[in-house]
Amino acid sequence: MNPPAPPLAAPADAPARTPMPPRRLALTLAAAAALLLALLAAVVLLALRMHFEAQGRALLHRELAQAQQVLAGVDDTAALAAMPARMADVFGAQPALAVRIQGPLGQPLYEKLPRANLPPALLARPALAPPGPLVTWQADGTHWRGSALVMRMPLDGAAPLTVAMALEVAHDEDFLRHLRAVLAAYVLLAALALAALAGWLGRART
Repeated sequence: MNPPAPPLAAPADAPARTPMPPRRLALTLAAAAALLLALLAAVVLLALRMHFEAQGRALLHRELAQAQQVLAGVDDTAALAAMPARMADVFGAQPALAVRIQGPLGQPLYEKLPRANLPPALLARPALAPPGPLVTWQADGTHWRGSALVMRMPLDGAAPLTVAMALEVAHDEDFLRHLRAVLAAYVLLAALALAALAGWLGRART
């Protein structure tokens, strides 16, 4: 018979863990809370920006469709001469909408609110079909968001036109800027309050 196995040695007692000091615990909790709140604030800001862009895209698409309707009626030289007045009747009452219609060589056929200073890249690369990409820029001390499309007239021999429009979105950017400041202050104050609470609880347990 095999000899009996020797008894297993009793495991040594595991060293006791040193509790985290209250100050370190407070800083750790404050940092974790600040990170989570900052991520939440970033998600909120991103969602609002996407919402504003979706609203702007829908409005620009609707206005570009109206311009297409006007150009669809330009089938002779008389209609071409009357086109700027028709565009002014359609878009003249909208103070926050910039419009530029230009020919293939960049010559303007109709322009409203030139202070928007539509970017050359937007005019040089219009979309061939809606929805066109949105571009945001600053001009005349304010923010603009615009899009451009290629459009055609039924006039014989007429070259394609570039129709660009932009919305003044300073109110959107101001709202996002103020909200960003409020959220940053909230994250900071919440982190400080949590750190103070964690420190107080840590001291109370010692």
